[in-house]
Amino acid sequence: MKPIAFRVKGFMLPMAIFLLVVLAALVGYAMRLAMLANLGTIQDVQGAQAYLAARAGVEWTAFQVLTPANMQGCPAAPAPFTINGFDVVLNCNQNVVQDKGGTQNIGIYTIVSTASIGVVGAKDYIERRITVTLSRCIDVISGEECN
Repeated sequence: MKPIAFRVKGFMLPMAIFLLVVLAALVGYAMRLAMLANLGTIQDVQGAQAYLAARAGVEWTAFQVLTPANMQGCPAAPAPFTINGFDVVLNCNQNVVQDKGGTQNIGIYTIVSTASIGVVGAKDYIERRITVTLSRCIDVISGEECN
């Protein structure tokens, strides 16, 4: 019969290989988690930037509509409307109604601004949409803003 020390010889090599494989898997998993967390942070920041680009589009359209003294229709957005790399698409609808006395025109504007970056369906695609409804009253007789 062989001594016990001789029978357990070579047991540490498979154990060391097993530990190396397990540690490599844990390191790979930790790296994947760190990468996904980083990607999520980048998407959060770009989402905030897309919101601000959409908001800038709404503010630009509202300024174009509300600045002139007369009741102006919806303006046409510049053809390549890009803010910090985000493509901004503006839609504006105008509806003019009169009050019961027929002395005031009330313009109701619905502005939709959509800011996006990337290709639809891709992991890094970001889109934010803002819808604003505002109104403006013009006195028919004097042509001035209503009080």
